[in-house]
Amino acid sequence: MAQEPDRNSWESPLDPVVITTEEIANGKAQILIVRHEEGHGGWQLYDGSDVSNKKPFILPKAEALNLDPTLYKITDLPVGWEARRISKNSKWVRKKL
Repeated sequence: MAQEPDRNSWESPLDPVVITTEEIANGKAQILIVRHEEGHGGWQLYDGSDVSNKKPFILPKAEALNLDPTLYKITDLPVGWEARRISKNSKWVRKKL
């Protein structure tokens, strides 16, 4: 019997996208916060600004990696964790939510 893919892993074909903002998707803002929550859309990419009045933007994970290849370093982030940094050239710092 084949093993069912882990829906929460970065590589999961069952959840091939991230939730982000239009500014990040268009390369106008840096990815400074990555959150990994349970379920579809569990991978979220933010720039640190207030997103409460912004519409979510759906981005394929492959495009996110093209925008910022340093995301490869945190694709193993567990559910319930986030990674932050102060600039695109800074190291990712992980913490439990």
